[in-house]
Amino acid sequence: MIEYIEGILTGKGPAHAIIDVQGVGYRIFIPMSTSDKLPDTGKKVRLLTHHYTREDREQLYGFVTLGERALFELFLGVSGIGPRIAIAALSTHSPEDLVQYISSRQPAMLQRISGVGRKTSERLVVELIDRISELDLEQGEEFGIASARTDALAALETLGLSRPKAEQLIRKVMRSYPDVNTAEEMVQLALSQ
Repeated sequence: MIEYIEGILTGKGPAHAIIDVQGVGYRIFIPMSTSDKLPDTGKKVRLLTHHYTREDREQLYGFVTLGERALFELFLGVSGIGPRIAIAALSTHSPEDLVQYISSRQPAMLQRISGVGRKTSERLVVELIDRISELDLEQGEEFGIASARTDALAALETLGLSRPKAEQLIRKVMRSYPDVNTAEEMVQLALSQ
């Protein structure tokens, strides 16, 4: 998985950014919330990424915050929801608002998202209501810690834990041991819980 892309911003639009990394230009699809936070072209930029692959498609999606990426990936876990709707959701509402609408069972607010009708909005609420309360939208988490956290989650999943259980254990470790900063330590502490 590609964790992030860092380089020079050579182009941008409301739905994409082009980042030059040592002579290779990466086209990254982004929500409006990320587009609004991009620097001017010619400046250095770092976007957290989600590498989306299907048999007929391979795309990179980028985000300024960990919360945006976490919510995007949560939306992708809903049956019938692809990256187009997940990006539209983040372009229409802030991550905090999306969490609020889902956790307070307000599917009508989700119908404002392009491509989301009544049935899809209700499915989003039903499928995400339990998982959304565990989502950590912490925006200030250091990037190095975020990378270690992602690696620890992947390791726990490899060991047979479900994604929600792994996330729950890592959150518990982060609360109990705030000085932990490596994936190895996180995994060891999570397994000792």
